[in-house]
Amino acid sequence: MYEEYIFSGIVNAIIGFMGFRYSEFFLQRKYENRKKTLILWIVIYVAFKTVYGNFAENYPFYNRFSYAIPHFILLGALEFFFFEKNTARQAFVIASFIAGWEILRFIASPLAHSLLGMWNYSFEICVNIVMAKGIVSAERLIEAIPTINNVALYITLSVCRGLQIGIFYIYLKLIQKNFVNADYRLNSKECAFLLMPCVAIICVDITLRIMAYSADNSALMLIYDRAPETLTLLPVVSLLLLGFVISSAILFRGLAEGKEEERKRLLLENSVTEMRAQITEIENIYGDMRGLNHDLRGHIASIAAYVRNRGEDIKGISDYLKGMETAVAKLDFTDRTGNPLTDIILHRYRLQAKRKNIEVLFEFHYPQSNIFDIYDISVILNNALQNATEATEKTASPHISLRSYMKGSLFFIEVENNFEQELIWNENSDLPVTAKKEKTLHGLGLENIKRTAQKYSGDIDIGVTNSEKGKIFCLTVMLYRKD
Repeated sequence: MYEEYIFSGIVNAIIGFMGFRYSEFFLQRKYENRKKTLILWIVIYVAFKTVYGNFAENYPFYNRFSYAIPHFILLGALEFFFFEKNTARQAFVIASFIAGWEILRFIASPLAHSLLGMWNYSFEICVNIVMAKGIVSAERLIEAIPTINNVALYITLSVCRGLQIGIFYIYLKLIQKNFVNADYRLNSKECAFLLMPCVAIICVDITLRIMAYSADNSALMLIYDRAPETLTLLPVVSLLLLGFVISSAILFRGLAEGKEEERKRLLLENSVTEMRAQITEIENIYGDMRGLNHDLRGHIASIAAYVRNRGEDIKGISDYLKGMETAVAKLDFTDRTGNPLTDIILHRYRLQAKRKNIEVLFEFHYPQSNIFDIYDISVILNNALQNATEATEKTASPHISLRSYMKGSLFFIEVENNFEQELIWNENSDLPVTAKKEKTLHGLGLENIKRTAQKYSGDIDIGVTNSEKGKIFCLTVMLYRKD
């Protein structure tokens, strides 16, 4: 009697632990103390399953049809109290967990039936041999048979449950491995797509149970005797149904990644299209500014010489001329990179940094070779400097440095800035995750830079160092020039 409760408690504790780990992968915990949360989760899970198991024994209807409802309620309540609300993900976690565990009974049950059948046959032969040779008296053998059979029963159950738990563990791990990342928000249609295989498995499982317990009010074991083919078919069907759920997760991930890639591509294309339209206009303005700058300097020089030659004290004219010189000086770009577009980009961020009291040091020179498209260089500079500005402006002594250099066929762009917030890394892309709330609208800067670098068989490298001014974020972009 007690052995049954102990065995059931151990199995439920293992399943409760797996349920917590599985939920933890998809959902955010409410409480920081993971160890206490896990222990409380397991205690509640085991207690509920034990109480419900005793109730189901007295009311077979629940064991036949509505057995899954209490399990749904239990997991739903646990996730409600221990994890942040995320209805779509919680629905998938609960449905896939229950569907996987319950359908695996039809792998463990045929195995148990086969093992017990082999044991009964082997034990009968052993008893006949022992009785024939008189090794043990009939009285002692009769007394030992219940204990021997009980030990054999629990050994068989341990093997079957162990196999069931092992396959269940692999099933959960494959779903976790092939599911979308934690930042992805499921909509109602996507949730329905993922839930349909799980609901189908639960319906198949309930149907099989009803058929088993409806046949002359017999248990499932008698079905195996009447139709031995089910000993093979049921495990195969169970594995195929589990594969159905895993395949759905893999397919959904592919669709989600394709949709994300398309969104990123459209964003980048729109940015490039807008940039191309602006470049033509800016280059015209830039040319006019240089001509105006040259003409104004000539006019100012002539007026200044006239005033000096007259030798009259006309301080008002001198102050006016100085003001004109200051205004003209503003038309000069501090950065002479070798390309008007990169001049304008650096000039814009320099002015922005001045307004925000950010110290900047720009040592960027556009490579002489035309092998690097100016639009690609602009994408790198815009995204890198925008990220650097947003990160460093929150620090006490903000500063940004930019430099570029050639090494053989390699062109390097390095951007450094100090920052304060903690970096969270995306396991799928090895890039930091944006700290902004709207993650679908932000966080594409480094991905765009990486994508652009890969067009030239290059890549990016990200490092974090410590200095007197705090933590330094170092971004290195490498482009390969093919001769």
